[in-house]
Amino acid sequence: MYQPIAPLPMSFQKSNAHPDFPLSTPHVAAQRPLGWVRAGALAMPLAALLLAACASQPAVETAEARQESAQMNSGWQAERAKYMDCVQDRASDGAKGKGTSKEVAAGAIDACKGQLKVMHDAFQSYLSAQMSSAHGQTSARQAAERVTTDTREKARTYLTRYVEVERYKAGQH
Repeated sequence: MYQPIAPLPMSFQKSNAHPDFPLSTPHVAAQRPLGWVRAGALAMPLAALLLAACASQPAVETAEARQESAQMNSGWQAERAKYMDCVQDRASDGAKGKGTSKEVAAGAIDACKGQLKVMHDAFQSYLSAQMSSAHGQTSARQAAERVTTDTREKARTYLTRYVEVERYKAGQH
């Protein structure tokens, strides 16, 4: 498949060319049209400008925007802490009564549904403020649902064990 390239006929070779480099000429740039030289001179700054534009940093958040975001972030986390306090208080009350530890945990979770909803709404608002596209808003809703479900299930697991431990402690005294 490989075929050697035959040398160019003498009519294509320049008479003033270097003998080792038959196609080269001593002043290639001098033979170019003036328009090409100008275009070449403009190409570098334009390329640099394009690179600078592509590499520029996104708009910097203002201090107020960062503070508002931090407040919203700490706001939903504070609501989550309130929810966990609520379910633990209800479970403490239920641990003294009858019923299985799972029933007590379920009752505590049910009693604090309102606080869980407040946490859910605060977290969704926090995420929605971070997202601008419709896809981002959908993702924020899904993430809020997931965090709410995870929080509820973690509370259920914790409370079940908490009630068992509290009842064990009460039986030892």
